[in-house]
Amino acid sequence: MKNIITIFLLISIQLCYSQEMGYQMTTTSSKEEFLKYSEITGSPFLNDAFKQAKATCCNEIAPMRYDIYADEIEYKKGDVVYRLLKQKPYTRIEFANPNVTLVLEDIENNNKPGYFILLADGKNSLLKKLNIKIENIVVDPKKTTGYGKKEESSSNFKESKPAYYIKTEKNTYILLKTKKDILEVYPEKSRELNNFFDSNSIKFNKDDSLVKLVNFLNK
Repeated sequence: MKNIITIFLLISIQLCYSQEMGYQMTTTSSKEEFLKYSEITGSPFLNDAFKQAKATCCNEIAPMRYDIYADEIEYKKGDVVYRLLKQKPYTRIEFANPNVTLVLEDIENNNKPGYFILLADGKNSLLKKLNIKIENIVVDPKKTTGYGKKEESSSNFKESKPAYYIKTEKNTYILLKTKKDILEVYPEKSRELNNFFDSNSIKFNKDDSLVKLVNFLNK
């Protein structure tokens, strides 16, 4: 137990909330937000259920889940849910089932790191950033349903298109949109890369295609 407490340094008590309360705190905006997730349609989580995972810095296993909307890892201890600190040494979280690895990266170099799914590793790494926003649907208060009842406004968790990045061996980040983004960073490999693109139909919005590209760069 002492090791677990040491490994998972928990946020001070005012930032820790029991899931039974139903409220979540996020720090995704300039002001802290207190949301009742149960009042929002859909899910903000990569997986709703807590899954066994470990912070590889410490090799300890505990039930965790990833809150995409808040960009935070939740850690469960008993019936209470806490949030893992977004700082070293908790920079790599590995889920066993499904097999997903999350890494903490500061791509903007502004001391505000975020979690990315690690799709390929090596000299160059492929990172996938998931995004979920809250969509507010406002209904005309005068509008009624076919049953004579007034329609109500609602809020929904809506998944946005993911963003893909390459983390180079020089610890720089490339946002991947077109092959031009790659050619500009690796001018010394322009011939090999052009041949690769001519021989492979690489889609810059598909995991498998970009994994193939990064594996080629790592040869």
